Amino acid sequence: MGENIMSESLLSFSEVLLFGRLLNDLKVAKSKIAAPDKTVRLVATKKVKVNKNISIVDGTIDGEEVAAGNLVLVTGNRPKKNGIYQVTVDEENYKLESQERIEEDALVKVTDGDQYEDSFWQQTLPTPAGFEKQEFIFRKELSEKIGANKQLKDQYGKDSRLARIYGFSFEGTYYELPEPTIFLVHGKGESPTEGNRPGGLASRAPSDPSLSGVASADYQISDDIRVWDYDKADYTIRMDVMTGQFEQVLLDIYFGFDSPAVSGAKVSGAKVSGAKVSGAKVSGAKVSGAKVSGAKVRGGD
Repeated sequence: MGENIMSESLLSFSEVLLFGRLLNDLKVAKSKIAAPDKTVRLVATKKVKVNKNISIVDGTIDGEEVAAGNLVLVTGNRPKKNGIYQVTVDEENYKLESQERIEEDALVKVTDGDQYEDSFWQQTLPTPAGFEKQEFIFRKELSEKIGANKQLKDQYGKDSRLARIYGFSFEGTYYELPEPTIFLVHGKGESPTEGNRPGGLASRAPSDPSLSGVASADYQISDDIRVWDYDKADYTIRMDVMTGQFEQVLLDIYFGFDSPAVSGAKVSGAKVSGAKVSGAKVSGAKVSGAKVSGAKVRGGD
């Protein structure tokens, strides 16, 4: 998160600030769709000069600037020129050198690029002794991209993490969740209190709304709480966790008198979906085992 990412602006009313702590025992891991035989940074699908200088103006491949030591998969040349090359730099001259040939059916993964980030390519030509020709095809079905705009895939960057969220602020008001809930977040988060502490007060309210997301408060935020700033249209993942006896967290939900299943509601992972609540303000009420039919809420008034 950048230094000014949480500053107040015209878009502040679309901000959602999540308050919580990182989970150390639950990590986000990339799916292992395929195990590549080779990994390169970029792929050149159009004809490029190999073993010759590439001018500074043309020193980009698939929208990314190349650098010394980069491995580049070349597929747009003749079969004898296709293969994996290494970028070398001599003063202001860029070269693709040291051609490497790979065997038939071998997979090459490309890690960067505007169009072909996280893409897989397969070498299709036979590889007899002393082979020279190579042809690579794009394996679209092995790609990790989800949708043309990659909005979902982009959520799983190097800084994606899971955090237990206790509350959130939206449009100047702080809302405490009935129970802590796990959300996908990015980065380590910012401290809403560090450098922003009133002195010697039994109950403190952060003095800078740009950090806390609220103008006033009658609560204290723990110093080890972190906050993550998002737009309300951003994608995320929410995981609700229930703990207790099997009778409470499993049997009562499906077979009990107050089971949502009685009214035909679908219960999946202790999440009741299909009911929309609008215009109601919940303050200090704990909602558990909500019944869709009859709007029955336990623990609330």
